[in-house]
Amino acid sequence: MLSRSSVLWSNSLFIIFLLLIFSFESFNSLYSQSSQPNPDSIPFAPAVSYPTGNGPVSVFCADLDTFPGMDLAVANNHSNDVSILMNNGDGTFYLDSSYGAGDQPRWVFCVDLDGDLDLDLAVANYNYPNGNVSILKNNGDGTFQTKDDYEAGDSPASIFCADLDGDTDLDLAVANWVSPYVTILKNYGDGTFYLDSNYAVGSWPTCVFCADLDGDDDLDLAVANEADNNISILMNNGNGTFDTAVNYPVGINPTSVFCADLDTFPGMDLAVANYSVNVSILMNQGNGTFDTAVNYPAGEHPYYIFCADLDWDLDLDLAVANQYSNNISILKNNGDGTFQTKVDYDVGSQPWSIFCSDLDEDSDLDIAVTNYFINKVTILLNQISRPNSYSLIFPLNADSVKTPVNLKWQNSIDPDPNDTVRYDLYLSRSIIFNPDSTIVYNSLLDTTYTDSLDLKLWYWKVKAKDKWGAVRWSDQTWSFYVYLCGDCNGDGKITVSDVICEINYLFKGGSAPVPLIAGDVNCDGKETVSDVVYLINYLFKGGPKPCKDCP
Repeated sequence: MLSRSSVLWSNSLFIIFLLLIFSFESFNSLYSQSSQPNPDSIPFAPAVSYPTGNGPVSVFCADLDTFPGMDLAVANNHSNDVSILMNNGDGTFYLDSSYGAGDQPRWVFCVDLDGDLDLDLAVANYNYPNGNVSILKNNGDGTFQTKDDYEAGDSPASIFCADLDGDTDLDLAVANWVSPYVTILKNYGDGTFYLDSNYAVGSWPTCVFCADLDGDDDLDLAVANEADNNISILMNNGNGTFDTAVNYPVGINPTSVFCADLDTFPGMDLAVANYSVNVSILMNQGNGTFDTAVNYPAGEHPYYIFCADLDWDLDLDLAVANQYSNNISILKNNGDGTFQTKVDYDVGSQPWSIFCSDLDEDSDLDIAVTNYFINKVTILLNQISRPNSYSLIFPLNADSVKTPVNLKWQNSIDPDPNDTVRYDLYLSRSIIFNPDSTIVYNSLLDTTYTDSLDLKLWYWKVKAKDKWGAVRWSDQTWSFYVYLCGDCNGDGKITVSDVICEINYLFKGGSAPVPLIAGDVNCDGKETVSDVVYLINYLFKGGPKPCKDCP
């Protein structure tokens, strides 16, 4: 079988090979998702494709002009330019202009490089075996100036813009496919650059991503090394210089890496697309070191991966562009950094890169995918809806109640009439709902739940979830105090100590019962000497229990 390395070394053979594969397909048709909607999928509108330049490789979504909507910048490998597709404001696009870049532009990144509050273009030009980086400054209206070129390494394959040295302007990190290092170009502050340093990584570095991996508030580097089957991690020393790379094995031929917090623990994790038909997930141990990779199947030859909350359940899912199966795979997050079986959606011919953004301004995340072989970018608009906003009802915030506690909240109506909304009730002894302090009652169909709870303070909130996994949290996080009537000192039992507590409070200026209502043992709505007498009768003379006749 023809390896990817052979393809890259012989571009003509690559094109002939793909022509044979796709000769029986209609390149001008629109593609719809390949599977029927089900609770494991995400409902996308039928895919719509828009023309670009020749050989579109990389797409970036950003608001490039002065009108509403996220626009598209597409790097075109064969026409040596960047296509700008402007958003009509509703997630439909028109090809506005194309701007010359270097030879074989492979990657585009949109960011404010010169500090004038509009977004410029940074382009990695592959041009095997040479290459460089092009900077195209925005005129403020989504048109761009003539490029300025900067030398990097041999065959730049990707570029990432970030403040690497802490001086508030954005620098460039460039992965060079032929030369086994990452080039750092520092910003003078006005969107012009100088070559700062090169840092050794693995063989055939195809993708670089900048993120704070060790929690020290500076940005580190993660690099996918295609030939070495690993990821290089380079820690920032805090000034834009980097430590020696530490490598972590992944799958075969990693072609992209994305850094994101995928689980419930601190630290940015790694998601990697391996050209060998799977993706690797490496969990951060919280200090910039990573667990052994866990692999999940994707489509055929996955090239690029993106992490985003596509199902609106507040965790990050995986979107993968699969070059040879002509589709994208969505792997939904279970909420803990493990992922469900992929669901595939057809897009076009040889999808190369993928980007998730709210393109139609309806608050969910849509998908843009480049299709290298048909010279188009394909848009999938997310049609997921989530349950409506709703409030907690009882107990009221800061209320004091007796156990068992009857908790109530409003019904959350889902805009999709076919959705069934279920509720997860969260109870925590702390305002921080961490696994050690939280009780969760899952998949409740009713808006009322009753349970016996330990005494003391509780915090609570409710999560509404529909069949797609879309989530809406209650509008409030409230607290309530569970008390035992007559337990004036809050030790969970009624003894002579409570009589003393009540006497001290009423007659000697002592501490009040916690909560105050716990001292109203005869349930007349006030604390008086009658409550002391009532409590003494209960403890020593066989009188009725505190609040015996109260609801």
